[in-house]
Amino acid sequence: MAIEYSFADRLQFSKAAPIVPEILLREIPGAVAVHAADKSNDRLGTDYWVEHARGTHLSVDVKLRTADYAAKPEPDRADDLALETWSVVEKQKIGWTRDASKRMDYVLWLWRDTHRWCLLPFPMLCQVFQEKWRDWTACYGTSQQRTPQFGGYHSECVFVPRDVVWTEIYRRYGGNPGRDS
Repeated sequence: MAIEYSFADRLQFSKAAPIVPEILLREIPGAVAVHAADKSNDRLGTDYWVEHARGTHLSVDVKLRTADYAAKPEPDRADDLALETWSVVEKQKIGWTRDASKRMDYVLWLWRDTHRWCLLPFPMLCQVFQEKWRDWTACYGTSQQRTPQFGGYHSECVFVPRDVVWTEIYRRYGGNPGRDS
């Protein structure tokens, strides 16, 4: 059975974390200011704009998670990232994690109950996910959520351990010897 969320609920949920601007300002090198994006930017993948010292703006998508399973006792402990395989399962519309046309520079996951966070450069994550999503769904399985608006649809994600994602980004972009050039 799929979890059900309204689009408005998820948007409100993602904007309801006052710690986000503080994290972005502190952790993105060269950040001088952080501004919440307009609602119209959300579909393109922007929740916050980070004003950079070089005069540009960086786009950040925030993925807010309610419960931090890394803080749970065994056997419920899990340190993973929710990566979207399908945005609309019924229409086979690819998820944001595979969609290179999304206007985002970074993705920030924030766990509300612990304030733990993970910040990743989106272009690298997207490329790695395009290469690995089938393997990861076969290995970790998928979960769906239902959104009742717009006639109702399902999105689908895979929960991949955080260290697996980072390892794959390093393997792909770390200049490892033995990799095709």
